[in-house]
Amino acid sequence: MIERKVRPSPFFAVVIPTFNQAEFLRTALTSVLNQTFEEFEVVVVNNESTDATLDVTSDFDDPRVKVINFQNHGVIGAARNVGIKASTAPYVAFLDSDDSWYSNKLEKVAEAFEENPEIGLVCHDQEVIR
Repeated sequence: MIERKVRPSPFFAVVIPTFNQAEFLRTALTSVLNQTFEEFEVVVVNNESTDATLDVTSDFDDPRVKVINFQNHGVIGAARNVGIKASTAPYVAFLDSDDSWYSNKLEKVAEAFEENPEIGLVCHDQEVIR
């Protein structure tokens, strides 16, 4: 049995860059907000979308979700960096706005960090759904 340490809250910053992917973004945000591990913040970095992206983000009445409007000129890494700078958590998880997570994803990653405090990066398989 692993001895649980006191975790900082939020433990994860989930950074979601997006551009004109409103309906996919809804699914992505839902998958984050349905996590079994709830010690996270979400930073949506909106690249000046012209669709309903801001309407979608405002539909989620959750104080853990914040939106930054940032024109990244097609450089997704720039949007991710803005999200990291705006976060307060010690660990960052990236989620593209057209992807989603299983509900226990953050729980499993938190356990991996707790069981192996020397690691600094966790990667895992993905499942492609068409």
